[in-house]
Amino acid sequence: MRRALWVGPAAALAVAAAMALAAGGPAGGSQDGLRIGAQPGLVPAFDTGVSDYVSRCGRSRPLTLSVHAPSGQTVSVDGGSARSGDFNANVTLTAGQAVVVRASSAGQRTDYHIRCLPKGFPRWKATVTGTPQAQWYLVSPTGHYAAFFDAHGVPVWWKRTKDQPFNPTLLPDGNIAWYPLLGGRIGVSRDRNYEEHRLNGSFVRTLAAVGPPTDIHEIVELPNGHYLLDTYPTRGGVDLRSYGGPAKAKVFEGEVQEITRSGRLVWKWSSRGRISVSETGHRWWRAIIAGQQSRPKSKRVYDTVHVNSMALDGPTLIVSMRHDDALYGIDRRRGRIEWKLGGTRSAQSLDIVGDPQYASTTFGGQHDVRVLSDGTVTVYDNSTDRNRRPRVVRYRIDTAARTATLLEQLTDGRVKVSGWGGGARKLTGGDWVVAWGGDHWVTEMTESGAPVLSLKFPGRNCYRVDPVPPGRLSAATLRAAMDRMHPRKGRT
Repeated sequence: MRRALWVGPAAALAVAAAMALAAGGPAGGSQDGLRIGAQPGLVPAFDTGVSDYVSRCGRSRPLTLSVHAPSGQTVSVDGGSARSGDFNANVTLTAGQAVVVRASSAGQRTDYHIRCLPKGFPRWKATVTGTPQAQWYLVSPTGHYAAFFDAHGVPVWWKRTKDQPFNPTLLPDGNIAWYPLLGGRIGVSRDRNYEEHRLNGSFVRTLAAVGPPTDIHEIVELPNGHYLLDTYPTRGGVDLRSYGGPAKAKVFEGEVQEITRSGRLVWKWSSRGRISVSETGHRWWRAIIAGQQSRPKSKRVYDTVHVNSMALDGPTLIVSMRHDDALYGIDRRRGRIEWKLGGTRSAQSLDIVGDPQYASTTFGGQHDVRVLSDGTVTVYDNSTDRNRRPRVVRYRIDTAARTATLLEQLTDGRVKVSGWGGGARKLTGGDWVVAWGGDHWVTEMTESGAPVLSLKFPGRNCYRVDPVPPGRLSAATLRAAMDRMHPRKGRT
């Protein structure tokens, strides 16, 4: 199976649909079965096995559908009369609104949903080459949109926000949290915090760190209903002369906080006094120092650890520190570092087993650490400045033996460099869903590395992907939420 679609303001889709309409027949469907075409074109092309479609229609571009209903089958458009044979139907919609095409045969009913995309929705290319295991892929592809794409590569839900909805995350109760990013430097905006929203777009609450500004990188909801957030508190008087910096520098520390739904701080951990600046990867110092040179001396703050993700493993909190090229396993009760994977060698370092090629340079600016139900640890290794492709890795940690055994490693031949961001999630069926940070691609891949679904977005701005397995969130729920945000007059 291979199906590709490219969606944007490209004329090719509209031309194909227009030619089909002019010929009196629809563009999609089997030759002797139900066929539906559209102007502007449907994405993807009509297939009786696909229920959701989008079109670049809108107030100034009415949707014209051409239908062929074979003998024994009837079709109604937008609640109209059921008909057989060939007919056209015009529907006026605005961006975000949808029309339902209902096909009935032998007492069976199938609904097809066609929704108009807004003009500013980013272009994308979807290629399906297998059977995806995820039902939805939650991303913020670029600009001002968060969106759920389905397993056919079609956006079924989206939300436009004033600022970029950074790191959209589906919470256990079905709400979504994201960070409203306005550009500029990360982790230092006191007026920016995570926001929780219902799928219908309504605001629920702000989720903010206590004290230092809330950072953009991570939000994790815990089983007790609390949240983990990260922050970048500062510390002064740090001697960075050995690394090309000043004698009395101000640096960012990495801090993880556990807060309640009401915003009360119940626990925190800081890298201060636990991770030395000597653990910062040597190759990072040039960029860290150079990144502050254009700022007034009084405002220079050096990012020596750069926390970007965390995951809970029972009593252990695992934290990813990008500029240390390392994961740290932290005893939550005592606050001490129990083990370290990657980065400079320390007394807490684990020995790498099964990775002879990269054991000495385990990570390069890694992101998105996660713990699976079997206790293994996954992480997206950007391989920044490591002269190798970014990779997805999974380890088994044995704290008694002081080892980390490499179990899986995947790369994508289309992705050569990953300078920032990114994430990798392993599904229960074995597939991986990967956002190749700093590149165009979001892919679902088999354990052998074969892509089954590829989404290609413009720019290189997709930070992460949050895959949703079947059974957690229904298509009907997403459609209803879209209808609430984009109601049609006279419809409920």
